[in-house]
Amino acid sequence: MGLPALTVRMMLLSSLAIPATSLAQGAPAQPIRIEGRTLDPGIQALFAREQAAEAHAPKEDVVTAAGRAKIRQGQIEQWSGGTALPPKMQSVQNDTVKSDGAAIPVRIYRPVASGPLPIIVYYHGGGWFIGGIEASDRSSRQLADDAKAIVVSVDYRLSPEAHYPAAWDDAQNAYEWTVSQAKRLGGAPDQVCVGGDSAGGNLSIAVTTREIKAGKPAPLCQILYYPATDNRPIDTMRATYASSRLFGEGFHLDREFTDYILPIVFPGQDLAQPEISPLFDEDRQMPPTLIAAANFDPLRDSERSYAAKLAKAGNIVSYVEFPSLIHGFLQHTALTPEATRAARETAKAAGVMARDAIAARAAQAAIRQGK
Repeated sequence: MGLPALTVRMMLLSSLAIPATSLAQGAPAQPIRIEGRTLDPGIQALFAREQAAEAHAPKEDVVTAAGRAKIRQGQIEQWSGGTALPPKMQSVQNDTVKSDGAAIPVRIYRPVASGPLPIIVYYHGGGWFIGGIEASDRSSRQLADDAKAIVVSVDYRLSPEAHYPAAWDDAQNAYEWTVSQAKRLGGAPDQVCVGGDSAGGNLSIAVTTREIKAGKPAPLCQILYYPATDNRPIDTMRATYASSRLFGEGFHLDREFTDYILPIVFPGQDLAQPEISPLFDEDRQMPPTLIAAANFDPLRDSERSYAAKLAKAGNIVSYVEFPSLIHGFLQHTALTPEATRAARETAKAAGVMARDAIAARAAQAAIRQGK
């Protein structure tokens, strides 16, 4: 399975050791500075706490259902603990979507705001192995409040219980369900965006691409937090991207985790195929897209490449990179003001993007009608 003794430490899912150069024995840690950029001190302090706790972290057998359940519960607690308390919602409702015979839970967040609102169908991160509605509850509430948009959070199926393309099918079915239910939810069928972080960003792109290719109503816009756009094997990634070499160990997306994830999520698949690695999709006519990246992230350079290719193809793309943060900063808002700023500013920008896209679509319709 790719992991020693077929076990994975609870801490592996959110932490591994920090670079040795940042730990001076018996002295305060020196700031981590790479490529002229300094890691946020709150994140560095998190690394130090995690390293100290790692020796005592329990091990769970990843090949058993009980072991995976404990790992995932630990991850829920870690993400919730790292995310700041969000504002009160006007309403929060649970529902289900049918997908290939499975009942996929969704949670609908409506912020305190008047009038019809844009809708964001949101897919959580976690390598298609961890994560869910509960783990991302706080960040979903914050997104809804700052974007002034209804957020539909999707609890898609996870691997290894349901490998590719199960999560991708669930994501598409949840989007189409949201379009069909948009008026009931307080929005409009032509005002539905997709969004997600990491693995969820990948699912967002896949949903948009599938809808366009099928000739169906495509998402109004895309909000992508540190999306997984190139999922080729780790050796290929490190040969291709400086960020993968620089931040591939000790910054929360370490090789041990990645080498375990890829085979269980994509058994027997070509990892360069466009739906798995959308960087290689030749048809890049996409809706307006916001990409929020972190500098200290092994995925950074692949995200830069994806943004550049979208722009070159004539798409509207806004790329913002936070120089002191790491992958997963949406779940670090209780740890550092910089993560809070990144999460809230990008959420507000997502709301602006959605409303601008609504206005642009209305203007185009008026022109076609001769008004």
